[in-house]
Amino acid sequence: MTIHTEQPDTAATPVAAAPARTQRASGRGTPGDGRTRRPPRRTDGFWPWLFVLPLLVGVGTFYIWPIIQTFWYSFTSWGVFGGATFSGAANYVRLLSDPQLYQSLLNTVIYTAIVLLGIPVAVWLASLLNTPGLRFAQFYRVLFFLPYVAMPAAIALVWRIMFNGDYGIVNWFLGRFGIDGPYWISTPGFALVAVSLVGLWSSLGFSMIILGAGLKDIPPELYEAAELDGASRWRQFRSVTVPLLSPSIFFVVIVTTISSFQLFDLLYAILGSTNPVIPKTMSLVFYFYSAGFIDNDKGFAAAIAMVIFVLIGIVTLVQFRFQRKWVQS
Repeated sequence: MTIHTEQPDTAATPVAAAPARTQRASGRGTPGDGRTRRPPRRTDGFWPWLFVLPLLVGVGTFYIWPIIQTFWYSFTSWGVFGGATFSGAANYVRLLSDPQLYQSLLNTVIYTAIVLLGIPVAVWLASLLNTPGLRFAQFYRVLFFLPYVAMPAAIALVWRIMFNGDYGIVNWFLGRFGIDGPYWISTPGFALVAVSLVGLWSSLGFSMIILGAGLKDIPPELYEAAELDGASRWRQFRSVTVPLLSPSIFFVVIVTTISSFQLFDLLYAILGSTNPVIPKTMSLVFYFYSAGFIDNDKGFAAAIAMVIFVLIGIVTLVQFRFQRKWVQS
């Protein structure tokens, strides 16, 4: 009797393994097979855009569109009663050949440099107010911050009296040392210095608040370790405080520079519009105001505004490029 043994069909084996290879090739597998699954693509739809739409509308309406409109107006000429006509690059050619542009730019740079000198003073004052156990520290912070939130017109009125050449307290104080003080707000050179000192004084409060918040993030253990190593107070300030405070210092430098390039209200309130020192003291924004609202040359004023916009962008970009060399991350 012959027994027939049924042999397995080996030809069917590759066919059965094909789906497994297909699964492996596509990166998919069953749970627990050790293979990584691709996360499904998530689509949030229009809901995120719906929530940010009010912000986008506000930014587009009040920031982006005015920049585009000002850029277009800078290539136009305006009549006395309105109406813009395209004039090409005539406004920019006239602007670059105007000596008042370079005088205003120089005045703005000088004002910015003097105001930035207040940042080291703010670092020192903020570190003093951050001293453990200091009494009335909050009162001192409020006292320094008040000039920043006060109205520029009120500040200017007080400082105009103080800088008065006949009875001002500044010249009275200089006279105690035998120094004959000048007429600060009506003498070329001294007027810009006077406005710059007021700007430095009024910006100290904002810088101190930001820097004081940065000082609170520095671990006190670092100062204890430095003290155990024999580091003096000055050494701790130079090697611990300043490097770890550099991100806050960088932020204050950026904000102060942008604010200084927009100098107008303080200058206008202290000196006025009929002061004879205005041509030698005006800032870039005052130059824009004079062209657009006094001379009624809106196309030329738009060209000045675009120059200010580009200058602020370049200065900010340069600061961000150089911050890698001194800002500790």
